[in-house]
Amino acid sequence: MDTNDNLIFENDRITDGFDIFFWVFHDASSFVATHWHIAIEIMYILEGEVDVTINNQTHELYPGDVFLIDSKVVHSTKSINGNHAILIQLPYPFLKKYIPDIGSHSFGFDYRTENPILQTKIAKLKEVIHQMYIVYQFHPKGELLRFNSLLFEMLYILYHSFGKPLQPAFVKREMKNFQRLEPILQYTNEHYREAITLEAIAQMACLQEEYFCHFFKKNMGVTYFQYLNEIRISHIYHDLASTDYTLKQLLSMHGFTNYKLFRRMFYEQFHMTPGEYRKKAKEASN
Repeated sequence: MDTNDNLIFENDRITDGFDIFFWVFHDASSFVATHWHIAIEIMYILEGEVDVTINNQTHELYPGDVFLIDSKVVHSTKSINGNHAILIQLPYPFLKKYIPDIGSHSFGFDYRTENPILQTKIAKLKEVIHQMYIVYQFHPKGELLRFNSLLFEMLYILYHSFGKPLQPAFVKREMKNFQRLEPILQYTNEHYREAITLEAIAQMACLQEEYFCHFFKKNMGVTYFQYLNEIRISHIYHDLASTDYTLKQLLSMHGFTNYKLFRRMFYEQFHMTPGEYRKKAKEASN
């Protein structure tokens, strides 16, 4: 789960006093557009529901579910009705320090598995997260010692139970692709309010327009303009609930010039109109 202030390429975030990002939050409603970060991300749902979309497949997370998103995996998240959850991000430099061959492994598991052995491993991970949550909430004597002991237990479980070695050629190719994508994503995040042409963004990637379209969709799972409009919608979605600007003003502020396209995309994403969402959000805040 990510905040709407870090929509595209997220820098590793660190919780005060710890070497990782550990956050317990109550989220009234959120939508975070397609993005990626250089950190392993783990979500543990306590209440509510969260949808995570990876490679055009949406995973619906409910209370008790734990979900792992590997470093550099492109994804988006949505929680229309809100949730209470734990978010953990394990920054790459931290992982590299204790798992030197981290770059040659992928991490993940089927959170809906029916395999009893894998279920047991996932249960162990969930128990460690639950113990970390207790330490984080209640600050017992020796808090840092206990939290870090649990953190290293988590790393051990991840490495031995959920890590898979990758072929060197695959690692090299993936890193090259993401190095090419990073400046594109960063530029889009900073200039999404502006009119961005396919010609201009393809030139930035030093690619012909046709090949750029193929390259971007293959690596991001959506076309460039779907991605750009997702970013715009995520900002408008946030501002509908937190400001009194008219919808026309919000579209203008966030660079969305095609009203019919916006309405269609918004309804497809949230199954309600912008007006219905604003009314719902204001009622929930009262």
